[in-house]
Amino acid sequence: MAAQSPEELEVLLEDALVLLDDAAVAALFADGGVLVERSGCVRGRSQVAHLLAQQDYLAAPCSVTVVSNVAIVVGPQTVNVSCRDPGGGWRLVAAIVTATPQ
Repeated sequence: MAAQSPEELEVLLEDALVLLDDAAVAALFADGGVLVERSGCVRGRSQVAHLLAQQDYLAAPCSVTVVSNVAIVVGPQTVNVSCRDPGGGWRLVAAIVTATPQ
């Protein structure tokens, strides 16, 4: 699953986390996606989805910067880097989360 914009990607991620849908979370990340959070760093869709599911996540972008096929989305507790996939959709490459675990 890919989003039509970096902003939509944020909303889809929040929705997948609220629904506890690890498969949907994983599908929003590019292959080799990275999650950095308080306890460390993990790489790979399934590992990222598992660890991110333990976070309180709110899609609240304060700033979205898009240059060509790369976007940086900054929120109160997150910095997400996404890129366009070959089909033109957006996927997360890296997520930095400072939220408190649930």
